[in-house]
Amino acid sequence: MGDNDCSQFNISCDCHYQYQYYDYEDRVVLGLLALPIMAFGICANLTSVRIFTHRLMSTSSINWYLAAMSASDTIILIASFCVLSMPRLGEYLLTWNAAYWSYMIAPIMFGLMTMGQTMSVYLTVGVSVHRYIGVCHPYKATQLLPKSLVAHFILGIIIFSILFNISRFFEVRVSNVCYRININYYMPHLMMTELRHNETYLMIFHGWALTILMFVVPFTLLIGFNSMVLHAVRKSRRAHMCGGESDEMSRKAERKERQTSIMLVAVVILFISCNSLAFICNMMENLGFKDFSALVTANNMTVIINASVNIFIYMLFSEKYRLLLRHYLCCDWSRQGEMLLNSVMA
Repeated sequence: MGDNDCSQFNISCDCHYQYQYYDYEDRVVLGLLALPIMAFGICANLTSVRIFTHRLMSTSSINWYLAAMSASDTIILIASFCVLSMPRLGEYLLTWNAAYWSYMIAPIMFGLMTMGQTMSVYLTVGVSVHRYIGVCHPYKATQLLPKSLVAHFILGIIIFSILFNISRFFEVRVSNVCYRININYYMPHLMMTELRHNETYLMIFHGWALTILMFVVPFTLLIGFNSMVLHAVRKSRRAHMCGGESDEMSRKAERKERQTSIMLVAVVILFISCNSLAFICNMMENLGFKDFSALVTANNMTVIINASVNIFIYMLFSEKYRLLLRHYLCCDWSRQGEMLLNSVMA
């Protein structure tokens, strides 16, 4: 079969007898450098899920968002490892079996990765709205944020993320398993489906829905709500400094509320910083740019970092989180457990 017969939809192994290597920089960044970050992030997120669902933390509904965010970040990291790191690492180490299985499960893992990203985006928006109401409308918080509504809202985000990304599972498929003469190994051939090439689908989903619902709307809401939260925190702090003396318990409660607000704003700042490249890549794709693979690699790395490092923000601003983390890491169950109970009751 001649090269002229090898169209983009041709699945014959006569057209796919050569293995296409990744760029060296791509293999190093996503195959090697990202690997320890992913491993740390998965462990950190699973620990955060356990901490935020602990009976001493789960009494606050805002921690439900943080537990769900940690779970969605875990999904992102596991799927990213399968889609991004496994084939590059296998290629770098010449472990072709790893690359083989990565390509075989890539269509499913790609869908799960985008699903986890949608969950992460809207859970971050949800926690920002929750904190805005708690800080800027404290007297209405109990009425507006009952725990049943928060639970249903988080469930709604999960359902929306699944439905919104259903089509992503059908954008890529394994078309054939072909012998690659340059590596002496059988390797699956991945190809974009006709859906991914459909002009109407590209315009409606990738051109409009993805851009608006994954970037424009959430970024606007995050910047708006968190700006108002920061303004309210500064205003509260000035009022506290200029006002009369208050008892130690009141000062401690106010300081704790400010730290919680600043912690969540820090999470949002990190999220926007690490996902801005994704917005740029999306716009470049919509505008017809072709050669921005280095930017895509950098974007994938920043998404992985964002999904891995929230634990440092929690450790920095939450005393209860630090105590529970020490409790689980040191396995000093009785003494640390008593410390936690005392700190909560104090």
